[in-house]
Amino acid sequence: MKIVKVKTILKKYPVYTDTVFKDFLPELIKKRFEDCEKILLVTNDKIYGIYKKTIKDSLGGCGLPSEIAIIRDGEEFKSQESVDYLYGSLIDFNVHRNDVVVSFGGGVIGDIAGFAAATFHRGIKFIQCPTTIIGQVDSSIGGKVGVNYSNIKNIIGSFYQPDAVVIDPEFIYTLDEDQIINGLGEIVKYGIVFDKEILEKLEGNVCSDDRDRLFKLVKKKVFRDIIYRCCYIKAKVIEKDEFDTGYRNLLNFGHTIGHSIENAFNLKDINHGKAVSIGMIIAMDISISLGLLKKEFKDRIIELYKKLKLPFRLPEINLAKIIDVIKYDKKFKSSKNKFVLLKGLNKPVFYYNLSKGTIVDNIKKSMYN
Repeated sequence: MKIVKVKTILKKYPVYTDTVFKDFLPELIKKRFEDCEKILLVTNDKIYGIYKKTIKDSLGGCGLPSEIAIIRDGEEFKSQESVDYLYGSLIDFNVHRNDVVVSFGGGVIGDIAGFAAATFHRGIKFIQCPTTIIGQVDSSIGGKVGVNYSNIKNIIGSFYQPDAVVIDPEFIYTLDEDQIINGLGEIVKYGIVFDKEILEKLEGNVCSDDRDRLFKLVKKKVFRDIIYRCCYIKAKVIEKDEFDTGYRNLLNFGHTIGHSIENAFNLKDINHGKAVSIGMIIAMDISISLGLLKKEFKDRIIELYKKLKLPFRLPEINLAKIIDVIKYDKKFKSSKNKFVLLKGLNKPVFYYNLSKGTIVDNIKKSMYN
């Protein structure tokens, strides 16, 4: 087991990677949460159907009263209604600030459970146990919690750091290929923006002729190393900028347009990782059009995308829907937009006040004819 130690203004906490969740959670509760009297575990119906026994065995091993709150699966259920349901569960179970909320699922569950934990009794103990690749390498670390509202992604939320993150890599073995692709998009982002060795490990461990190559990739030891490396990078980024006012914005490479693509597809017809993957290609096209980036770099990334089965073209969509939502990006001000672009590998740059024409022209390059 490797541990990444996160030290922020709000909290210091460990990220335990390469654990066995069923055995480790009871040990963690007994050692680090001695005052805990109750545990509320939050998951979704799909994950509960797969891991019901694992969840119950782990909670049983904690030796404390526990309840399980189950939310429906899907980005569209990352809503205030789901948070209200959790508030009701916390009240009915008479949970107090010394008790623990455990998130068991992907980024959606982590965001909902974290937002409820942040706002109930003005903050109760919170453990992230991510079961998806995106959850393990990105969303479980850093304290961003919240919900979608009025079909706008993550527009209501807060910063609330977890008290611990527990990562069991074997959970991703049950993901379908679509969810593996979803997570690989975020991993490629880390490689492009922060660490070229991540790209090299991906390129060297995926056989483009193997139909089941993605399932084989996530079971390799090197993939556990990649998970750890992404966690380490994320920790260092948020330590520099916990509240996302500057440096941390680099994590949003591909996300400005990616989130707009998600919103244009009503937060359900394209997943986050695929939308961000397309958003990164559009960000590269913008960078090329401004003379910041060489086309050869994009060509290399497209080849990696093909190996990883990542999308690099937009499905058919009304372009106006994407453009209309971009204005809600959290990095924007009323009169000023801000994009993360590239000057080269591991050379991100902030670029301000892109013209609407530049944005539209480069989105069009990724659309099917």
